[in-house]
Amino acid sequence: MTVGRRSFVRTLCFGALLAWRIPARAQGSHFEINMDELIDDTRNGRIVARGGVEIRYFGEILTADEVSYDRGTRKLSARGRIQLQEADGKISRTDAMNLTDDLRDAFVSYARRQNVRIER
Repeated sequence: MTVGRRSFVRTLCFGALLAWRIPARAQGSHFEINMDELIDDTRNGRIVARGGVEIRYFGEILTADEVSYDRGTRKLSARGRIQLQEADGKISRTDAMNLTDDLRDAFVSYARRQNVRIER
């Protein structure tokens, strides 16, 4: 599956351990995220947003069952029932994709504001 320039594209991930309903908008950016739980899976080196994940980023809307950041590989990926609505209205669906570095950086900034430790 190939989608536009700033689109979130590619393969998959997984994780587990810290819960609450979290809506958030990153200050000074075009990043907004909603999820049922944010999990700091230190055992597997991942940060996982799980349950009804919705990310709005520069006019695009990504929904997924799970979005995961792997601390070791520094990759952000989505899995589950994924739908990507691009700014022009085009909709793509898949069950796994890797996401862009720009979106990864916005997700990492959000996680840091939630006091999740992320080493560089």
